Amino acid sequence: MGGHQNGPVRVAIVGMGGFAGFHRRALTSVAGEGRAIHVAQVAPPSDQEPFADELAGLNKSGVVIHDSLRKLLAVERDHIDLLCIPTGIPLHRSMVIAACEAGVNVLVEKPAAGSIQDVDAMIAARDRSGNACAVGFQHLYQASTHRLKRWLVEGRFGQLQRIRGLGCWPRGHDYFSRNGWAGELATGDTWILDGPHNNALAHSVNLMGFLAGATLGSAAQPATVTAELYRANPIHAADTVCLRTTTREQVDICFAVSHATEAESTPAFGLDTDQATLDLGFDGGLSVRWHDGRDEVEEAEAQQNERSVGGAIDWIAAGAPLDADALASTPHCSLEVARTQTLIACGSYESSAIHDLPKALHREGPKGEIAIEGMTAAIDASFREGKLFSELGHDWAHAGDTVSMKNYGYFPTFRVPG
Repeated sequence: MGGHQNGPVRVAIVGMGGFAGFHRRALTSVAGEGRAIHVAQVAPPSDQEPFADELAGLNKSGVVIHDSLRKLLAVERDHIDLLCIPTGIPLHRSMVIAACEAGVNVLVEKPAAGSIQDVDAMIAARDRSGNACAVGFQHLYQASTHRLKRWLVEGRFGQLQRIRGLGCWPRGHDYFSRNGWAGELATGDTWILDGPHNNALAHSVNLMGFLAGATLGSAAQPATVTAELYRANPIHAADTVCLRTTTREQVDICFAVSHATEAESTPAFGLDTDQATLDLGFDGGLSVRWHDGRDEVEEAEAQQNERSVGGAIDWIAAGAPLDADALASTPHCSLEVARTQTLIACGSYESSAIHDLPKALHREGPKGEIAIEGMTAAIDASFREGKLFSELGHDWAHAGDTVSMKNYGYFPTFRVPG
């Protein structure tokens, strides 16, 4: 693994636009506490003019600017402890592998990649290099997540049986036109499998997969996926999804999510055990309703603006420990944990064709987006009952196939989308 020198963690960032802005702001916060230093930056030619003032400021503060990752790695690889890759999904595989080949530790944004073969290639490159690689799934950098996981593994609430999640997250034209791959199944020869469960709220799927895992550091292993995919927007991928994953750990994962709801609400989760029902907030707050009538409440921890960036920096500073016990002090998300979310996404696109939602149900959403009449209620019912839309009897619903994820290592297997 690429070593960390004594002193602040030396960080480089790829890109200026999109989520790279969050990484720079988070790094500024961490650097202000003396935990890290921004040493290098990739600003491709397309970013030079739009970000001219910010690049001038970075250069003045001592940050070395390169116009490609190739050049940055050639010149800076021995002077970087962590490379942040907050780029689009199509670039994750190639950039992570390039960084590993250069002997550089990596934080790559979520999701890890668009297909399982891409994630596995990244894992193989990391293992060959001996470097560390973390994925920017924000919940895995919160201490409260690992505290809850420990309680579940210890059986504090009894046997975990099912985890449910929901998301009402309206998004419209601006969202799907923000880059060249949004709303796409693929770009060129690279799978993206865009959708709320594999992009905007991939966090939720990753968190549920992690909490369902049998050990402190592992995520659950999907056994089957049954999904229903829909779209209201003029895109190639899905914008509305409900799915059920059975796991080898005998914990079901149910998720209902849409970018075409009439109202927006904060994503939430429910955990069903043989002794209690747990209501988990997106912020980590927890309410426990025991079957014997008792109630418990665990307050959410304060949200840190630096989230995964600060967590990855602290993990690298600690030597990137991999043992499960270290998660309590240096939380992070490994490629292996992130792989479960990718498996579920791939399984969903194997399970279901993408069905257009009826034009007769189209309404105007909160900010002018396309909203489907009754979709908010459908998402809520699916969440509460753990049922798919077709099982709830919606006349627009189409049941998906149940597909096996046993020994699954290549997308697509059952159905070629698009």
